[in-house]
Amino acid sequence: MNLHYDHAHFRCADLEQAIDFYQKLLDAEIVKRSEHGGRIIVTLRIGGAHICLSPAPPGSDFAPEEKAKRLGVYHLAFLVPNLDAAIAACKRRGANFVIENLMANPKRKVAFFEAPDGMQVELMEDLS
Repeated sequence: MNLHYDHAHFRCADLEQAIDFYQKLLDAEIVKRSEHGGRIIVTLRIGGAHICLSPAPPGSDFAPEEKAKRLGVYHLAFLVPNLDAAIAACKRRGANFVIENLMANPKRKVAFFEAPDGMQVELMEDLS
């Protein structure tokens, strides 16, 4: 099989809040807004990857799960050249960090901040 990653698709409690979050904190670019079968889909480009966002279906009882108990995707991870600078930039933009400067292993330092719908964003720096 010859596979190439295309995107991940997330249901959102508040679509516009999620779009604003990813634009404000991670410089996400809206690639496309579309509608398929009555469902709104917003495709964002973040760090060269695509994520799609859609509102939860009307009348659904979807609710964000607590991060520690969540099945499936629970964070998006991005490699950065300087973790301290990335943390500072995200804090200036309003990020709420839950972990900062954790040594994940002897050659990688990480930090996590809260994202919409019970998700988190991980920032990683590879050390020489």
